[in-house]
Amino acid sequence: MDSCFLYEDFHLSLNEGNGFRNQCIHKDFIAFADSISPTIGIERETLLALLLYRHHFTLDQSSFKRLNKSLEEEELKNLYVDLSEKKQEELERLVKGVEAVWRDIQYFPVPLSKYESKAQVHFDNSWMFERSYGGHRGHEGTDLMANINKRGYYPIVSMTDGVIENIGWLNQGGYRIGIRSPHGGYFYYAHLDSYAEPFSSGTEIKAGQLIGFMGDSGYGTEEGTVGMFDVHLHVGIYIKTEKYKELSVNPYWILKYLEDRKLTYIY
Repeated sequence: MDSCFLYEDFHLSLNEGNGFRNQCIHKDFIAFADSISPTIGIERETLLALLLYRHHFTLDQSSFKRLNKSLEEEELKNLYVDLSEKKQEELERLVKGVEAVWRDIQYFPVPLSKYESKAQVHFDNSWMFERSYGGHRGHEGTDLMANINKRGYYPIVSMTDGVIENIGWLNQGGYRIGIRSPHGGYFYYAHLDSYAEPFSSGTEIKAGQLIGFMGDSGYGTEEGTVGMFDVHLHVGIYIKTEKYKELSVNPYWILKYLEDRKLTYIY
């Protein structure tokens, strides 16, 4: 059988499709990839890319419970060999997209409070829900809602190492900061109350570093507009592709994975 027919759906723009952008990866699949990576000699992000392709970009917990792990490991090895030979460029692009999203993340962006157990946040999968400010559009992110609705109370830390690309006021996002991680992901934190320091573009940031405080800024043409919605942090994740300078990816499952990776701050 012709090899192109075998993988006709494995194309160069796979990392630009809705499946990739709205990818679901439960933490059990990440642990599985971590566990087999050393023994089969394939990097974790490459394994995640192969898993996403094999399971139509839905790696949820129910799928993991049905997984035959030894068979899956063998299938992944065979698929990697096949795609490396027949679809190398396509595979490299997909892996690059996975790396941009997953390789550099280390910490949940809202630390725990050392003293206040009620200082929690909650969030839902609101990817592409309708928004109306500035015209009808899809919600390209995840909102971490504050249980204590007080601007300036919750510290915000960087999820990754990286370099600040954008900072300052946006009518929609309010006070925001955008950080480019080492593997190319762009991590966007919006509606801040204030910044931790007088940062500027080009400043290097470390994962877990305090970058600002949660607020309710934005939805106003006048800089400093607040009070248009409840206090929360909007998290956006974007990648660069051959076609798009900035393409959003659903942050929900990334944040679910990071829920077990929270720092503790004094506040």
